[in-house]
Amino acid sequence: MRHHAFRSSVVALGALVLTAGPLFAQTAPEADLVPELVTDRPDFTESSFAIARGWFQLESGMSFEGEGSDARAFTAPTALVRIGLGFNTELRLAGDGLISQSFSGARTSGFSDVEIGAKTQLLFHDRAGFDLAVLPAVSLPTGAAGFSSESVDPSVKITWGRDLPGGIGMSGNFNFASLTDDLGRFRQEAVSLSFGRGLTAKWAAYAEAYGFSRMGRGEAAAVTLNGGFTRAVGAHMQFDIEAGRGVTSAAPDWFVAGGFALRGPIGRRR
Repeated sequence: MRHHAFRSSVVALGALVLTAGPLFAQTAPEADLVPELVTDRPDFTESSFAIARGWFQLESGMSFEGEGSDARAFTAPTALVRIGLGFNTELRLAGDGLISQSFSGARTSGFSDVEIGAKTQLLFHDRAGFDLAVLPAVSLPTGAAGFSSESVDPSVKITWGRDLPGGIGMSGNFNFASLTDDLGRFRQEAVSLSFGRGLTAKWAAYAEAYGFSRMGRGEAAAVTLNGGFTRAVGAHMQFDIEAGRGVTSAAPDWFVAGGFALRGPIGRRR
């Protein structure tokens, strides 16, 4: 089944951010002008942009996928909580939420592990010709039996992006993770390439390819093609839909997903 460990978080963590707002009431966003809303969903590829100091961003959704005629999985809420720390850095809290899987009529459900990480943008398009960021993270064994690795699993992503002629944006990721199974640790690498373009003032579309070196120990590479649309609602909210299909046998045969992103200042602005 599709793995979201590199980009998801539990919506409950978003509630913690909102209720903790008064603790950050003395911190205001860095600029009076609100920057463009840049999200890490719906595609697999993470952006290279860190959100501004004094802002939070919640990205959440659900997905449904299948393999063959008798394997299905539903995941919700896939979400990501991002908190701007300044110095081109953000804090990230992550987890897949509730995962419900069925195989040959037998269903199992449980909550995923939770991940904590950061994103720091190192290079900028206007100075270096492209954007570059690094995302270190660690997954904590908080999930249910059968849905947790039962170990602390580190990972790191290198993300990049640049603008192409015709209003097209190109971006990609190189991901490296040390994962745990019953036999111990094994490495997993992933790579992605994504192209996006605005269609109207509110609508945008993307197409993407991504692949894992292995989904589990001893398994073959899993490659997926997908695409989707986003629609902006004002300056602080976005809705999205996506669909994809596996190219190799190790990838899910298909998946569909949808969700939203919203942002706002933490505490009251001065």
